[in-house]
Amino acid sequence: MKFEKLILNFAITFYILVLSTPLTLQAQQLTQNFDTTPAEHPALNSELNIENGWWYSLSKERKMYYTIMSSTVLCGLWGFATWDYGSSELHSSNEDWFATDTRYGGADKLGHFWTTYAFSDALTSIYKSYGYGSRKASNYGALSAWAVQAVMEFGDATSENYGFSWEDMIANTLGALSSILMDRYPDIDRKIDFRVEYIFNGGINGVFDDYSNLFYSIVLKLDGFDAIENTFLKYLEFHAGYYTRGFDTDEVSKKRDFYCGISVNFSKFFSQNGFKKTGKILEYFQLPYTVVKVSYELD
Repeated sequence: MKFEKLILNFAITFYILVLSTPLTLQAQQLTQNFDTTPAEHPALNSELNIENGWWYSLSKERKMYYTIMSSTVLCGLWGFATWDYGSSELHSSNEDWFATDTRYGGADKLGHFWTTYAFSDALTSIYKSYGYGSRKASNYGALSAWAVQAVMEFGDATSENYGFSWEDMIANTLGALSSILMDRYPDIDRKIDFRVEYIFNGGINGVFDDYSNLFYSIVLKLDGFDAIENTFLKYLEFHAGYYTRGFDTDEVSKKRDFYCGISVNFSKFFSQNGFKKTGKILEYFQLPYTVVKVSYELD
């Protein structure tokens, strides 16, 4: 199912974010007294690779290669097991975008954007820990995430139930480019997050069963503005988002909604109190039921 693919991407991205944050923090601490990147300083490389073993003896290029291949193989195997890969000849499907007669009302397109964006950021952090400089890590991270998503899309092209979707590929591309943009312009990254929120709807069978539990949002963080950085307003943030309901259930009524909202910047709160890993993850995942929303129904 499409949603199972999205959840797998969520799981992979979440797992990589959890693992990559400590590595990135370690690299930052070790580099604070150097003017060169990890790749340019042998002493730094030796500190980063304290442990002996097969993985730590590999070059950064080889580590990146294995990271890409393992992600691709994992997704491919899952696709053959659950998404009917290989059940049809190569074909494409016209999925449109956010129209009412689409399968998910466009929520899946935002899912592709967010997944590729977050996956790109996670891989960028990991590649930095391997020894790549910031710009190369960002470029390679975005390209790697995009490539894994492209392989999955070509897998869909062999599935009887789906098919290759140019709309999905465009959303993937925008997600990867957004990751590069945020890395190139840290001042924008301070002000903007792209997040997904999952709410627990008792009327749905299973926690991860459909798009009717998801909200996608772009978040403006007041903490990113120097003029108000040291006031109580730094803990506030504003959301603009989109969600659909009823497209992936048996409900007759279907709805597409824009929404605006306000919430507390939990990412900043946790980071300032020593939980940097949690704070980093909350730049991508919104805690459920923590946004006060006002919705505008399109249907």
